[in-house]
Amino acid sequence: MATECLTDDQVASLGEGAPGEAAPELAQHLAGCERCQSRALFGGVRRTGMRREPHSLPSLGRALALLAIVVLAMAAFFWTLARLAGPPD
Repeated sequence: MATECLTDDQVASLGEGAPGEAAPELAQHLAGCERCQSRALFGGVRRTGMRREPHSLPSLGRALALLAIVVLAMAAFFWTLARLAGPPD
């Protein structure tokens, strides 16, 4: 198995060929090399060390506003349900 990554020409030949008809040494290397897989599938090199920042939590004001809306919606639902059901017998 090759220890170096595939050249641009080799990756291009993989993309141009029919599925399953790649040279065995290229296919073997591609099976174990994440960098070459990325180049073959997406046409670029996956950058190492680049991470997406995690999503931050919503502000306290937004969270409280959402909670207030949910509580008001539930109160409106139960009030409407009580009005539709009518007085207890």
